Amino acid sequence: MAAEKEPLPEHLTSRMTLTVRFCETDLMGIVHHANYLTYFEAGRVDWLHRRGISYEKWVEMGIHLPVVEAKLRYRKAARFDETLVVESTCAEVTRVTVRFSYRILRGTDLLCEGETLLACVGNELTPKRLPPEIAAVFRSPETV
Repeated sequence: MAAEKEPLPEHLTSRMTLTVRFCETDLMGIVHHANYLTYFEAGRVDWLHRRGISYEKWVEMGIHLPVVEAKLRYRKAARFDETLVVESTCAEVTRVTVRFSYRILRGTDLLCEGETLLACVGNELTPKRLPPEIAAVFRSPETV
């Protein structure tokens, strides 16, 4: 029997709302599946902003965090002009990677869930250890 994972601390989750734009839907009026990755990215950037972080500052330091893996599971369809909530959680930090998990909700309905794995690389695009002050951000609560 697999051991149950302990729930992550609540302060590692941030929530943002967004409204589905017409250009994000297909001919059936449903959000095109590729747009959920865009919603994940918006949630991740918002997660950093809520902790007072400007990604551009990290780029100036030669720190880049490209997505190297993505998983999504679609549950229900979202449609034009609906208000959605993107929950982003920093689920794991290692010496060179950061894993985020996501849930996209319409009210209490779970529409999509997934995760992305980001790798820390330098300007040469080779793996690089996360500097301690940056790793600490991924364990911190919202400040804004």
